[in-house]
Amino acid sequence: MNPLSHPFENILITTVDDGPFFIDELFQRVFADPAPSYGNSVICFYRKNRHQFIPLCYVNFTLYDEVMLAGGAITDAFAFRNMPQSLISDVKKVGGIYLHVLKFSFHQFRNDCEAYFGYTANKLSLEVAIKAGFAPTKYEHLVANFHKPLAPERKSFLIDKVHAIGPF
Repeated sequence: MNPLSHPFENILITTVDDGPFFIDELFQRVFADPAPSYGNSVICFYRKNRHQFIPLCYVNFTLYDEVMLAGGAITDAFAFRNMPQSLISDVKKVGGIYLHVLKFSFHQFRNDCEAYFGYTANKLSLEVAIKAGFAPTKYEHLVANFHKPLAPERKSFLIDKVHAIGPF
């Protein structure tokens, strides 16, 4: 079990086999497209009671050769605002749900790839991504997290390779 899966009481971050089952409506509302049915769906759930688990945050991690692409990140602001105020306060104090989902994912997939890449033009999302361990690259909106020691030439090769595929 991932030690980062339970950062707060009644909060669980986990991978799920069928991400669209849980987040397709929210994904379509935000991106006007169906949620991806490929890759690794990472979802943070809030347990409202023993019968209700509400998705709060989602990120898709897709293996692309030797790197992992993080995309489609969503935090459901309505669901977040409807949690108990004390839990909202605790989550905000330590950087938010998205930060925890990224940290969980970096740990979860650490042996599956050489690096993680994200693509965002959203300023707040970029700030959180950098707090989680991403760093800007020479390309606008493209961020990387090199969690393994790699030679500078290899890092540059991977950055150029991922940039070549365009926004994801």
